[in-house]
Amino acid sequence: MSAQGAINVRNKVSDLQSKLSHAAKQSLDRKFGALYDKIYREDVLQEAWKRVKANKGAPGVDEQDFKQIEDVIGVEQFLAEIREELKSDRYWPQPVRRCYIDKPGKSEKRPLGIPVIKDRVCQMATKLVIEPIFETNFLNCSHGFRPGRSAHDAIRTIQQTITFKGQNVVLDADITGFFDNICQNSLMKLVERRIADPRVLGILRKWLEAGVMEEGKYIESNGLGTPQGGVISPLLSNIYLHSFDKMFQMSGIPGTLVRYADDFVILLWRNGKKVLKQVEQMLKRLGLRLHQDKTRLVKAKDGFDFLGVHFRLCPVHGRKAKFRKYCAIWPSDRSIGRIKQRIRDVIGRRYYLSLEEVIERLNPVLRGWNNYHKATRPILARLQKLNGFVRDRIRKFLRRKYSDRSRGTRRVHNNLLVRLGLYQFG
Repeated sequence: MSAQGAINVRNKVSDLQSKLSHAAKQSLDRKFGALYDKIYREDVLQEAWKRVKANKGAPGVDEQDFKQIEDVIGVEQFLAEIREELKSDRYWPQPVRRCYIDKPGKSEKRPLGIPVIKDRVCQMATKLVIEPIFETNFLNCSHGFRPGRSAHDAIRTIQQTITFKGQNVVLDADITGFFDNICQNSLMKLVERRIADPRVLGILRKWLEAGVMEEGKYIESNGLGTPQGGVISPLLSNIYLHSFDKMFQMSGIPGTLVRYADDFVILLWRNGKKVLKQVEQMLKRLGLRLHQDKTRLVKAKDGFDFLGVHFRLCPVHGRKAKFRKYCAIWPSDRSIGRIKQRIRDVIGRRYYLSLEEVIERLNPVLRGWNNYHKATRPILARLQKLNGFVRDRIRKFLRRKYSDRSRGTRRVHNNLLVRLGLYQFG
């Protein structure tokens, strides 16, 4: 597809989403029918393919990857087959491939479900159509996996609320096994508040009930959960937890809820224990419960971590300061531990690489982590300490590469790494 063609496709899909969003805003209770035919529109499927491919990801149970689709089947043929299956109601999703990934800084593993690429494209196409409808209902306290919102918005909201509103009692909450404990029937009832098209409801139900393949064994769905890793899962989780957002809003609790997917904090002036019990009751209505060991009440002056950032209420020094205290932020210890381990992994023991090649591999990792934290304007001195760590790891790499008996400092002297283009934190 030409660049101009891709732009036209994106504009057509954007126009469709704008129309659906506008219609949804006219009536927050309206149920939408006749949506299914929009899912298999050629422009919607092409945009869905583009986004799925940009997200990359491993193959599903069929072991079919993007290169095979492009080189053997052809993208146009692949999308045409999907369109025909959807149009004729012959589409049926395959089980998701279950794998486990490490939780940074923890011994436990996080289960991840990987759908086949065909199912990812269908889920993305469905998401493109139904997301604008639900977006009109979602509240401002929800920041995760939403268009035009980000973790940085949540971080700034917390920082400003603690600094300017003085809500310094923090309920730092963790939901036990959220994605595994979503009640599928309850979720579908929530979807049906806005979607009346039986074919759309049917395809969503199929994805929920697809089951998983783990080590070659098929595990049937038990009516609970949505695979963490599916394209449609973040939207479904927001639909499910929107009920919690509404319950909190209607409860009249004098506090600020900040939620990013299934992670949330509540900022209060007082009555933390009372609010904790109220939150437990709200989640219980959704079949969810708080993790007893990971949920805690803290004071902002003692600090807490959220979204890879540490928040702490600190005194302001200076006679002309407008505030006596402010909420300072910096990368959490766990986030710093993750980037340090990532740096070690990238450098590794690849002694066949030149110094320039090591820097080339390191830079995207350093830049991505730094951009995330720099966007929230943290205390820069804490970021800059990592520059010394990177230099030290490269120095050790060069010392071993060349069997240098010295400390290896002469190989990185005169700011050599920066002159070679090594990305700098801060």
